[in-house]
Amino acid sequence: MEEMDAAISAASSPAVKIWMNWMVIIFLASLCFVWKHKTAWAVVATLLLSLPLALYIFEQTQSVPLIGLAHIALWPFLVMFLYIKELKDKTENLKTAYGIYIVLLLATIIISLYFDIRDAIIILWS
Repeated sequence: MEEMDAAISAASSPAVKIWMNWMVIIFLASLCFVWKHKTAWAVVATLLLSLPLALYIFEQTQSVPLIGLAHIALWPFLVMFLYIKELKDKTENLKTAYGIYIVLLLATIIISLYFDIRDAIIILWS
């Protein structure tokens, strides 16, 4: 794990490091909601599944950009699940703290997926 952290740190710009810290914060913030919202457990579970998968991908490839494959494999399912369970036809949910959290989380995931997919295409097709 330390080797992956060091590689990520060395390969990342300050802006990327800030973004990665934001992703950790937004995913861990789900812990504030697990007692009232069952869907928050899906966020925790996805985080817990993403970490060992990312570590495995890094160990196999030694490629920091390919760590995003863990996100590509798991996060689209989380996006669809959260959208269907929390947002679809439920605009009143947007007025709650959890609704705002879900919107921020989904925006974060979608932006991250864009860059993960871009990085995977560049690395795998080069």
